[in-house]
Amino acid sequence: MKKIAIVLCFALLTIGLFATLEWTEAVAIRQGVNIEWFRTGIETTDGGAIYVWSDTKLGERDLWAQKVDGAGNMVWGEPVLIDGKPDRQEDPVITRTNDNNYVIAWIDFSADLDGDVYAQKIDGEGNLLWQEGGVPVCTLVGMQIALNMEPDNEGGVYIIWVDSRNPSKDLFGQRLSANGSPLWIVNGIPIANGLGDEMQNTMLPDGEGGMIIAYTHSYASNDDLYAKRFNANGTMVWQNTLVISEAEGSQSDIRMAALNDGNFVFTWADKRSADTDIYAQKINLAGDLLWGSYLIVYSDQNGLARPQVNPRIVKTSDNGVIIVWEDFRLDTQNPDLFAQKISASGIKQWSEQGIALCTAEFAQLGPRLASDNNGGCFVVWDDLRNGNAPNVDIYAQHLSASGNALWEANGKAICIAPNEQSGSLIKVSNNIVFINWMDIRNGSVGIYYQALTYEGTVLLAVNGAEVFWGLSGDAPLDNYLILKRSSDVVIIWQDTRFANDGYRLFFQFLNPDGSIDFEPNGHPVTVSVGGSQSTPSAVVTPDDQIAIVWEDARGDNPKVYAQLLSASGERLWGEQGMELTVNSPLRQKDPKVSYYNGSLYFGWSGSDQVETSFFYHIYGQRIYNGQKMWGPNGILISTLAQSDLRNECTLYELIDNYYVWHRINPALATQTIWVKRVAEDGSAMDGWQEEGIQTSNYNDWDAIQLFPKAHKTPEGIFVMWRDLRNDYIQNYWGQHLAENGTYLWNPVGVNLNDNQREQEKASIVVNSSGITFAWCENINGMNDIMAQKYSFPGEPLWTNSGYYVVQRDSAQSDPCLVYFPDGNYLISWADFLNIESDLYYKYITENGEMIGAPQGNVLCNASKSQYQPQTAILNNKAYTVWADGRSSGKTEILGLYAQKLGNGTPVTDVTIPPLQSLILHQNYPNPFNPETTISFTLKDPALSLKLNIYNIKGQLVKTLYDGALQKGQHSFVWNGTDETNCQVSSGVYFYRLSNGKESRQRKMVLMK
Repeated sequence: MKKIAIVLCFALLTIGLFATLEWTEAVAIRQGVNIEWFRTGIETTDGGAIYVWSDTKLGERDLWAQKVDGAGNMVWGEPVLIDGKPDRQEDPVITRTNDNNYVIAWIDFSADLDGDVYAQKIDGEGNLLWQEGGVPVCTLVGMQIALNMEPDNEGGVYIIWVDSRNPSKDLFGQRLSANGSPLWIVNGIPIANGLGDEMQNTMLPDGEGGMIIAYTHSYASNDDLYAKRFNANGTMVWQNTLVISEAEGSQSDIRMAALNDGNFVFTWADKRSADTDIYAQKINLAGDLLWGSYLIVYSDQNGLARPQVNPRIVKTSDNGVIIVWEDFRLDTQNPDLFAQKISASGIKQWSEQGIALCTAEFAQLGPRLASDNNGGCFVVWDDLRNGNAPNVDIYAQHLSASGNALWEANGKAICIAPNEQSGSLIKVSNNIVFINWMDIRNGSVGIYYQALTYEGTVLLAVNGAEVFWGLSGDAPLDNYLILKRSSDVVIIWQDTRFANDGYRLFFQFLNPDGSIDFEPNGHPVTVSVGGSQSTPSAVVTPDDQIAIVWEDARGDNPKVYAQLLSASGERLWGEQGMELTVNSPLRQKDPKVSYYNGSLYFGWSGSDQVETSFFYHIYGQRIYNGQKMWGPNGILISTLAQSDLRNECTLYELIDNYYVWHRINPALATQTIWVKRVAEDGSAMDGWQEEGIQTSNYNDWDAIQLFPKAHKTPEGIFVMWRDLRNDYIQNYWGQHLAENGTYLWNPVGVNLNDNQREQEKASIVVNSSGITFAWCENINGMNDIMAQKYSFPGEPLWTNSGYYVVQRDSAQSDPCLVYFPDGNYLISWADFLNIESDLYYKYITENGEMIGAPQGNVLCNASKSQYQPQTAILNNKAYTVWADGRSSGKTEILGLYAQKLGNGTPVTDVTIPPLQSLILHQNYPNPFNPETTISFTLKDPALSLKLNIYNIKGQLVKTLYDGALQKGQHSFVWNGTDETNCQVSSGVYFYRLSNGKESRQRKMVLMK
């Protein structure tokens, strides 16, 4: 994350505010590794295997590799970073070249949000042989995905990908030399680019320096199969595209194997009949079909026909092929595995029906094959026999040349650890069988492997050895808190790392120096309870203990549980937390907790049965010295008349001993806000009604009041809510209630800032000078941030209409307002100026003066989105935590990051800080399309000044200015073109300002 330096130039004796981000980099509170296993591995010639994956342990998604041997050793020590450019690199493939090195190719999003193709070459020791960051294979604008790669015969590779440049999905390809140079035209040649889509494909070297590729062509709801042969120069060898199958129905999932004599066998799933069958065909280098129109590997087109799908093929050492497929003939819901061996002449070698490789209970999926060099093969698959999903395990079998199972019947258990193991892969090197897979035995994704002899003897620990493991999951929005303690802050969040066992709550202590007290990524509030924990609420006691309450789904009905953590983080209410009630209604939700006068007060919405229906009502409990003071099940807070029991009450706030809830009266079709202050025995305090007090006595037909927020005041409690009265526009209204329950403001409430626009997401603070709140104001369909301050008697202090915190041509959301001990304010928010949101902040003086840039100062603009900042003030410093999506890719993955900010302090200084000779400002807008403005300030005249644009590879794209300039501020517009005035592609660019003595550089993003 970039640290933002705010340079404030003052005249003498000018008073202003000065503040900075105090940590150079944001602190990762919860940052997952989030391994993506793409079934990418290759055997080595020295009795090992190399596995490749992507993960986010450094924040963004990078590409890594590790080499293992048959003894369980990680040969390279720590995993090797293959590529760590900005944004993400993922979906790798790997092949061994004929110079005994390895090429890894991947989809790269560092310069194009749609993805480019890059490649890197490594040797057997893990050294990178090509340039850092890899060599570009295709960087054309548009999407490139779904790689396939095979070696040529000169130390290079052929790479095929799916490309949307046309814009249908076509196949393009490139050949890279042994040193990484492209040998075909830049960005590749068309391999298959007809009408419709060409995506799924299979490719092998042709044995003469070229390659053969077969692919599925989709057009007008039919899938057909074709093949082509290309020589080393990228020229198609056959005069016409070879038709493998154009039969009725769809043919798909084509795979191929190369025989010894320059022939090739294809297999595919064929639906020319009622159900899918398995077919095959053999061709030679001339493109002749050698098995007639086709060979039926297996078909059961009869009254009990069932589909056969997902065939896989491997060449055997006796120049035949073995084909394995998923088969539904015995179970219409869960496939088994069957296999057939076919000779080079097209004769089935095993039973006409194929052999049953595995018919265990539930499904067997995703077979992968490797030759045993003795006429047979090894097969590995994902197996659900042990309880069905999510209990997926890894099984394998060794089939002899005659089709006999040489290991245990129905397969040998390779890994039956808890939870899911899947994505299995099998390779053979020096008579050692390597099997590896994705493993969630510990709740998060890891990569494990097992080594076996040909006889099936396991060489490593039972259930395999770990290649690499890291935390998965994320921290969902709306489920995290930050609270101050005497000398640190505590952060509490819901964590999905144990999704298969239920989401759990974690916490972390964050110190003023940015260090943390517990293990990285937090400590659990409870041990595993076998159900999800959500919607945490927490409070810090005067002795720095932390009381936490949450909704817990460990039983048949969700209930509210609580935990008390000591000042050092020990669990004081048991390893599994405390049940707040003995009874188990249909559901308890909306948990809240507060601390008041030596006791912990709890509240929740509990489901009560009223005749044959269920309605939520408000319940509470007081705990003193660990004891429940209001009985085993708490007490009813929202006391209702018998006729009103069908009113639904939902708890929103619990502050000290004040309960605040929303109440729906179905008979009147009204929705209102209620408050009740309770005594130590749970009864209403003097002046308060047992039913509670309605915050507004407005009870007309349009009395619709929603989403209350509240804050304690020196005189009682302030409540604000969204109100639809009069115009059905949700404005904020408010009420100030005294400690004795009397209205301090107009009994109907006060329209806090009526601009005739929708308002939402309020944030409230109260200090000695009044009640201050910020909110989102909907202006022409987009939210801006506004703020207002009221005196305790109810007078607006920042004009009648409030002040804009930020107003710009983008949406802002989730304002968080806090105040420092000196009465000044800090506000932070999420800004959607870009497609992905960033975080901004601003200081506000006690009288409402906005300090700093009009659009705010950058709190975090890391890649991807940042959301929902929350702030706690400790010792005149602000600590902000937010949900951070920098690890996102195919799906959004949210971590938690934190930053420390100084107080905006009044300054009187006669010393003007020296300016830099060159001050380069962030371009605006950023990201941009189609143009952006780059501004800079010169302290002195510049005789020779250059402003250049570079791409992410460091290549000069355009010179915006080259010459002399006077001192002062200057601006130039870049319209996204290069030196030839051609439009450049989407991606990351850098602009650099230089005067020959010093230079400044910043990053920008062009997004089309």
